[in-house]
Amino acid sequence: MVLTRARSILVYDRTGDVFDRLRRTGIGSPLWRVSALPADRDLDRVDLAVVALYERSDWTAVGSLVRRIPTVVVAGVPDPGGAARALASGAFGYLEVGFSSRALRRAIVGAIRGEPAYSRAILGDRIRAEIGTTGARAARAFALTPRQREVVALIAAGASDKEIGTALGIATGTAQKHVTRVLKRLDVPNRAAAVAATLV
Repeated sequence: MVLTRARSILVYDRTGDVFDRLRRTGIGSPLWRVSALPADRDLDRVDLAVVALYERSDWTAVGSLVRRIPTVVVAGVPDPGGAARALASGAFGYLEVGFSSRALRRAIVGAIRGEPAYSRAILGDRIRAEIGTTGARAARAFALTPRQREVVALIAAGASDKEIGTALGIATGTAQKHVTRVLKRLDVPNRAAAVAATLV
């Protein structure tokens, strides 16, 4: 018979408020609270980290943990930009302590199983933003002339202005003007962004 250890959760919580709330939800996994940023040896024994977020300075701890272990942020106080910041930092989830016990339990148990712990509203906003960005990129990319598409293809291949001019049979100065017009048409700051904007 093979014994498997219970999946455990490290909760980095300076005050203990979020930890107490999580304990009352009946997650069914061992919870271990620390009040200082955990060391690597502490993380070896857990499957998930939860960071209780009370102040902006707590984001430093989130960044430190996200690189080492799946990390869910639980906001102890309302933070309107918290979900976007959690997504940008690579956090595995963002929850608010005001969620119902059932919602918190479901999200944390799901995170232990590998499911990102973000609310439907947050994920919906993120998907809508991505669709809008992709649509805008597509519209700009299709607005390029055939010659501008050739220029972007050469940029993507790493061609310099001189190499673009040689490939298209035009002067280097004319190639520079084409590149400038492509950047302006796509509304991007540099060549790499121009290539990225046309990858739809």
